[in-house]
Amino acid sequence: MTINGFTLLTLLTVSLAIGCTGKVYNRCELARELRDMPGVIPEHVATWVCIAYHESRFDTSAIGRGNGDWSWDHGLFQLSDRYWCGRNRIGGACGLACASLRDEDIANDMRCMRVIYEEHQRLSGDGFNAWAVYGRCRGPRAERYVSGCFDDYEIDENDL
Repeated sequence: MTINGFTLLTLLTVSLAIGCTGKVYNRCELARELRDMPGVIPEHVATWVCIAYHESRFDTSAIGRGNGDWSWDHGLFQLSDRYWCGRNRIGGACGLACASLRDEDIANDMRCMRVIYEEHQRLSGDGFNAWAVYGRCRGPRAERYVSGCFDDYEIDENDL
């Protein structure tokens, strides 16, 4: 059997797409995963969940291309390839490939977010200022994103 170039390219593209799957969380699933993750400050979980909702609608595979500087934003928290990750290679201040921010494993996302948070904490006194959506998530506004998540019941996401 002979495989032509087009068929080989199609098979390669499909296999790469399958190998790079993301995940769409529900808000409580994300809240619980973040709460249990090493290094995440429990009081920050609601803010992180709110940011993830407004940045990607909880989709780890999200790519944002609307930046005026031609950079792209990647993953659950929409981290920019201009500063934080390498678009086609390992790079950026977080030392990782942007594709690794678009998979199901959010551990490396959170390591990078700590880098970003600490840098902006140093620069502005509030590490969350790195995210443009933070105004929607500041203070008590974030609490509704985790309401009921740590109880025995769940609140419908449509209530957000």
